[in-house]
Amino acid sequence: MKNNNLYSKFIILVVLVLGAFSLQAQQKTWFVDGYHGGVYGHYPEWQAKFMVEKLTANPDWKICLEIEPETWDTVSVHDAENFKALQEYYSTTGRFGGIEFVNPTWAQPYCYNVSGESNIRQFKYGMAKIREYFPEATFTTYSVEEPCFTSSLPQILKGFGFKYAVLRNPNTCWGGYTSAFGKDLVNWIGPDGTSMPAVPRYECEGLSTINCYATNSNANSEEFIAACFADGIKYPVGMTFQDAGWAHGPWLGNAIKEYYKPSIYTTWTEYIDMVKDEVEATDWAFRLEDVKPGLVWGSQVLQKLAQEVRVGENRVVMAEKMASLDYLYTGKAWPDAEFAEAWRTLMLAQHHDCWIVPYNGRPGNTWADKVTRWTGSSNRIADEKIARLFSEVEGNDAKYIRVFNTLGNIRTDRVSVELPGSMKLKGMVVIDQHGKELPSQCTADNDGQLMLQFEATVPGMGYCTYVVKEKKSKTSPVSAQQLSDGNVIIETEYYTALIDSKRGGTITSLVDKKNDNRQLVEKGKELNDLRGYFYRESKFHDGSDTPAKVSIMEDGGMFTRIKVENKLAGNSYYQVITFNKHNPRIDFELHIDWDGQPGIGAYDQSNNYKAEVRAKAFYNDNYKLHLQFPLQGLGEKLLKNGPFDVCESELDNTLYSSWDSIKHNVVLNWVDIEDASKAYGVALFTDHTTSYLQTEELPLGLTVQYVGRALWGRNYRVHGPTHMHYALLPHAGDWEAAGVEVASNEWNEPLTGSFVKSDSNPLKRSLLEYDDANIHVSSVTMDGGDMLVRFYSTSSVDKQHEVIWNCTADKMEQVDLNGKKISDVQANKASNGEMTTKLSLPQFGFQTIKLTNVKMRKDDQ
Repeated sequence: MKNNNLYSKFIILVVLVLGAFSLQAQQKTWFVDGYHGGVYGHYPEWQAKFMVEKLTANPDWKICLEIEPETWDTVSVHDAENFKALQEYYSTTGRFGGIEFVNPTWAQPYCYNVSGESNIRQFKYGMAKIREYFPEATFTTYSVEEPCFTSSLPQILKGFGFKYAVLRNPNTCWGGYTSAFGKDLVNWIGPDGTSMPAVPRYECEGLSTINCYATNSNANSEEFIAACFADGIKYPVGMTFQDAGWAHGPWLGNAIKEYYKPSIYTTWTEYIDMVKDEVEATDWAFRLEDVKPGLVWGSQVLQKLAQEVRVGENRVVMAEKMASLDYLYTGKAWPDAEFAEAWRTLMLAQHHDCWIVPYNGRPGNTWADKVTRWTGSSNRIADEKIARLFSEVEGNDAKYIRVFNTLGNIRTDRVSVELPGSMKLKGMVVIDQHGKELPSQCTADNDGQLMLQFEATVPGMGYCTYVVKEKKSKTSPVSAQQLSDGNVIIETEYYTALIDSKRGGTITSLVDKKNDNRQLVEKGKELNDLRGYFYRESKFHDGSDTPAKVSIMEDGGMFTRIKVENKLAGNSYYQVITFNKHNPRIDFELHIDWDGQPGIGAYDQSNNYKAEVRAKAFYNDNYKLHLQFPLQGLGEKLLKNGPFDVCESELDNTLYSSWDSIKHNVVLNWVDIEDASKAYGVALFTDHTTSYLQTEELPLGLTVQYVGRALWGRNYRVHGPTHMHYALLPHAGDWEAAGVEVASNEWNEPLTGSFVKSDSNPLKRSLLEYDDANIHVSSVTMDGGDMLVRFYSTSSVDKQHEVIWNCTADKMEQVDLNGKKISDVQANKASNGEMTTKLSLPQFGFQTIKLTNVKMRKDDQ
């Protein structure tokens, strides 16, 4: 009897165990399949036919499409019959659940590495192009194969009508990934407070242990699903976007043979619609540092293309603003088609493949080569539109200079104007409207062109006109002095600085005279020093180890310019340091002439690079050539800007050396280090997206050069001189109080001036003004006779901001990014004809105002 009881208990236990396994086996899971690519990346002509055939043969299969929208222009011509079949399938069947468009951006940019305005245009132009070929297309869920994320996407996505997002890229993590967080769903909260439901990379979703490009959700493995159930995830979902051209059809069952069953194919919108009311979403204040990108920062090819993209972004946005003013002032037609082309080529230069595989392609037609051509085209169009605002100079009659300000705040800044040939040998002064002589200085640019530089004060979004008179200008006080030992002392209104020739021509003392004579350089250290590890010599080299030649290039009424010439590991380089006499910003230009191919980085991987090995030399910035900024008493706080965001860093340091420990060490426009009380700081501006350094020993550094093996074993070489610009801005208070974002905008959108003929136009005009310098005009464009002005706020002041408009309009509305009305904007008209409106914006929020039938006031002089 006892044995029988034991046998019965054993049978019951077996039944219970088998029942538990059976119950778990019956639990459903989901999988999202799809295709990624396009005509610039990868898209074979047979792809359209292949998708229709496979969808028809597998009625339970569903796909998400992340195809470059411009692809359809090509396919509709070269594969017209099969593309028409795809259009018909989508219209009759696919749009009801079988096919979903999930990333309509024009060129699938990484998002974090370009401007907020660029991200908006990527969606705007991309969605419009898709709807040309698929008029019924809807855009509900944002999902990507690459790490194409940035913190401000919720407000951009919602502005275009998206409802959901997916915060993972499980099968293409070569260039990075997001933080692991949460379970089934999160509420993705952007820096402005906008929230939207999103599927995260689960907290239990680890990185692959067998490769360096995947997370564990890329194939719905039994291990992954078991981990999900164990962590309390109720509706596990995996994901892979196949590259267009892969001939697997349904991923699970074809490419992947072993996977959890049942796994049900779904689209992202269908999945989120199903689970959003069944689970409790966790709030996630997703930060810039939750994007972890691992690109080859410091490689010359990436540095150059990032500089080209930055110039293009600045020029096209400035040209749009100035063309809007041209429309208002002169009635010249808005060049819509030309700006669309300028944005098309600029957006292509922002394609993620440009940044992660810049060498791919035939010689002369690599991604990097294309970026040069694309941005060159964008800049030519922008420059043509800017030039329209300036009349031609005739003979010796040129005596007026018109200066435009494309920012919304009134500003006093240096403007540089090319001198006509007739004036090259004449002394001259610049006079403002009140007859006051302005500080000025003649100088030659890098091409030898003689330039007149002077200090102009220009109202927001407008211009001011100045007169040039032939007269010997006043002698400016000397600010720089060369000592007998070769050192140079600079004395300006803002600083007393010492440039030490014996220590590599570095700044060994920098005293801020406006802030209690604060010494900024750590004792015994060197500011703007170059340091890097040359692995063939197994040695660090510092610029400060070698004496330098220091000379005074210019010392005039506008600035003092010092040139430092030196060598680093046998390579000649120079830095030009400019101390502005009417601006606290200190500008730097760095140029390195390489002798051969140096090896710069943590170690040599020329013969032992393995893609699947997590540790890579190119990850470790500490060994790359970098600029050092040992700033005394600073570094407790570090802030950095991103697209429509400013993030206070939570990193102890930025260093990492392997794929599984990537940190967000990216500087878009600036980083700012402050003391613990945020009473004082120094901002570092850069002319391109790159990485910055923050370590226990070094509060701030800027990556300059890496040379060696990197992604896919490609040899990242130098292809000529390294040339870059950066700037330092010491300031009292925190970044907001000091207007660091304002100063960055001024650095990126300089005053633009040219000689003009005397005419009857008002000498001074302004489109708008506002009461807080931390409100910014992100863009101004025309749509027929209507003007669209987008404001962006970095102001934490909780109030309605007043905007004064020096124009008239039939009505004003707030519109979303699709141009649809959100609400009326009440405009109050003053007795002088000005309109005033109130602007309510959260910090890091943006808002678009539409002015219908806009015109300048008749008395706006």
